[in-house]
Amino acid sequence: MVLELSQQQIHLLHACLAESVDQLRDEVLHTDERALREALKVKLDQLQDLQRQVDSLMRAEDGEATLRM
Repeated sequence: MVLELSQQQIHLLHACLAESVDQLRDEVLHTDERALREALKVKLDQLQDLQRQVDSLMRAEDGEATLRM
């Protein structure tokens, strides 16, 4: 999937991802069931990968940017 995003959309996505990563990290830390915790860690890794892509886009600061998912 490819998304065309404006700088404003990139900044909004960055903020949302940061909040989601923080919340999911807390959930991983406070989950007792091992299988569920492992599944949450996989999701956390995916979110963090996406967050790194968005960070790269923010550094590029081209008017419009492409995000590959």
